[in-house]
Amino acid sequence: MEDLLVEVLSDDGHYYEAILTDVTDTEILVTFENMLTVMDGRKNLETKNYPFAKARLPPLKDTTGAAPSYAEGQEIEVVCMLFGFYRATIQEILIDGEFFSVKHLNPEYPNGISTFYEIVPVDRIRVPNPNPPLTKEDFVKFQIDVPMELRYIAEKREIHKDFQLRIGAAICRFEPESGSLVCISRANWSKKAADELKDCHFNILREKAERFKKLEEKAIQLRSKLVEEAIQLRSKLEEEAIQLRPKLEEEEFWTEGTGEE
Repeated sequence: MEDLLVEVLSDDGHYYEAILTDVTDTEILVTFENMLTVMDGRKNLETKNYPFAKARLPPLKDTTGAAPSYAEGQEIEVVCMLFGFYRATIQEILIDGEFFSVKHLNPEYPNGISTFYEIVPVDRIRVPNPNPPLTKEDFVKFQIDVPMELRYIAEKREIHKDFQLRIGAAICRFEPESGSLVCISRANWSKKAADELKDCHFNILREKAERFKKLEEKAIQLRSKLVEEAIQLRSKLEEEAIQLRPKLEEEEFWTEGTGEE
């Protein structure tokens, strides 16, 4: 999932976290899984296209465990409630660095003249993201034609997880329209790995398809057996009811006769 994370520049001048879903020659397609808007009691997942110039990768995570140091006047990025980041400068450090008074700079307006002040905790600020805008060269996208007899099973998304992991792809999905696997990766070696491993993957799909076929046949046989047993049971009960009816009528006759006497 981390290979799919990007940050896109919105019209309000803020960068927002997004999940990459597709790549073209000029832009990326993303969904905002963290930005769910509620309408009529239902959650709606927004999907949108962004040109490469308005998208970037998230900063690398710090694995050292060391806390970053900040100074007054330093430019930072502040996390907003909608999983976005806006530019700001530190005006004052409060309570031994636990809180910061920051001035928000909104690039939507010329010369950054639109500003407001806010006090935020340390866990809501970070150093500016140093990553440049994305380019087409940041991604490798290719298709793998799927044999006709395997296309029905290739539609099961989870069935490609192991292959996706082996070729280092961030996305590996089957598109029925083209009858192919569409793969998107940030690793240059993914295409070569896919070419080398695709036959092995298809053999695995054939084995799974055969197992699914046998399971379906057993399920059909079991269903037929249950239906047949149900029919036999119903027939037996109806036959017993027919045999029992004269006895019940006879008992009813004698009961009525005794009552009359």
